[in-house]
Amino acid sequence: MSGSIRSRWTAGAVLALGSAALLFSAGAPARTGAGNHAAASHDDSGGLSFGSGGSLGGIIVLVIIVFGVRYFLRRNAVSPSAQTALSALGSALGASGLARVAAGELGVGAGNGAGTRRPLPPAVDAIRALDPGFEMETFLQRAEMTFFLVKRGMQNNDAASIRPYLNDSLFNTVSKDIAQSKSQHHHALLESLNIRGVALEDAACNEQGQSLQVHFDLVYRAKTLDDSNAVLNDEGEDRRHAERWTFMRKAAARTPLSGDVTASKCPACGAELRLGLDGVCAHCKASVTNGTVDWVVSDVQPAAFVGYSADSSLGIAASTVAEGVAALTSTDKEFAIAAFQARVKTAFLALQDAWCKQQLDTGRAFMSPGAYFSWSAQLASMASEGRRNVMEHLEIRSIEPKQVIHGRVFDDLTVRITAAAADYEVDQSGKVVFGDRSVRPFQEDWTFQRSVGVATSGKPGTLENTCPSCGAPLSLTQIGECRFCKAAVTSGKFDWVVSRIDQEDAAGGIAGSLDNLGEQLAVQVGGAVVGGLLSSLMSNRR
Repeated sequence: MSGSIRSRWTAGAVLALGSAALLFSAGAPARTGAGNHAAASHDDSGGLSFGSGGSLGGIIVLVIIVFGVRYFLRRNAVSPSAQTALSALGSALGASGLARVAAGELGVGAGNGAGTRRPLPPAVDAIRALDPGFEMETFLQRAEMTFFLVKRGMQNNDAASIRPYLNDSLFNTVSKDIAQSKSQHHHALLESLNIRGVALEDAACNEQGQSLQVHFDLVYRAKTLDDSNAVLNDEGEDRRHAERWTFMRKAAARTPLSGDVTASKCPACGAELRLGLDGVCAHCKASVTNGTVDWVVSDVQPAAFVGYSADSSLGIAASTVAEGVAALTSTDKEFAIAAFQARVKTAFLALQDAWCKQQLDTGRAFMSPGAYFSWSAQLASMASEGRRNVMEHLEIRSIEPKQVIHGRVFDDLTVRITAAAADYEVDQSGKVVFGDRSVRPFQEDWTFQRSVGVATSGKPGTLENTCPSCGAPLSLTQIGECRFCKAAVTSGKFDWVVSRIDQEDAAGGIAGSLDNLGEQLAVQVGGAVVGGLLSSLMSNRR
């Protein structure tokens, strides 16, 4: 091997090791949704942890990598240009790690468990002043629903189904990609797709219009399938991804009172949504997709996974659970934590059963629209591959309130559910393809959401399989509206619904929760240490 080739190889190896260091310490994510606890417990994360989730082992390995780099550098000559590149990489890694900790982008927060709240851009207040019906919490829920509806249409190669959500320019681009996939007889599958965090990163409001830039932290396993669902390409495991979506509307547009396209309604006339590929309503002839009447997606870009807190960024967490419950009972005299826990138990069992049967309608009344679309996406990917989850001998051992968050629009109440079950997956023949029949304990954090100001009612409701608005037998649309009176039953306007579920990760902590505070800090501080050592090491060689 010649000296010049060896120098290039050494520099390339060091760059690869330095870049891989942070990836190593980050580990692989656990899945979210019902079931799949086997996925979490058997996940080969590659990360090292101890105690309550701190990554001391990961930091040690990172330092070993650095000294391995030093060994290579002592034994091999490195060109000045390579030294400069490596020094810059080291500085960037260190600065990036410390900056993310300082900025609170990892969802770490104060001792009360509240995630660090990202301040809203000033333009949000300007939008709210022009449009009193606009609420950021409601918008982010809609953004999440839009995300899943668009992804579902793209995976189905169905351009017509995504037309209501995209502006003309973006639709033309995406529809061409769909047409190409159809011509090549393949389609994408985002297996186990779930949103780990949502954050508003930017906003604008001027005379031309308004825009909101939403960041989605995602976990999924990307596959490409042919028309017979045979796998053509496979990412191999669940991985972290992220996307940045821009929503826009014209300056004169206002929040529609009669519902929007996610509710299958024309935002201009309120009629049942019927659009041509030109985006024009078949009833009122209004252009629904040019931003004149409502928000549309104008741009989608890939982004880096940030690790935003899953907690509400728009609410204030009570310092203790007791204080949060007291605040709830001050406006809702009939609220009782024991009755709430009974509802949690009913919802948990109903939803686990619905998940295993792949029939979400039986548990639909307990799910917010966003949670419903998330679970639907995951079940659709499992069904397309002929897999289903089985949970046997399910036992709830405890339901413990963990946090209460009060927002402008919603109250969130998070409980930690400790349970045990035999959790595995089977194929169409009933053969176990993942997990096993051993009963194991697991924990999940379930967040229930209800609109601010809603009081506990003594009337029959979703627990009695009855519409809480009109009293008819419960029959809901995909967005949770009663088919009889059109009331938004699962919006939180009547009772508590599940808005988010955080599962145990591979290290035994709740993914995204404060239990992983040590691990998240260790990853970033470890990155800073590695970056600083690399930078210093290379500077000393010059």
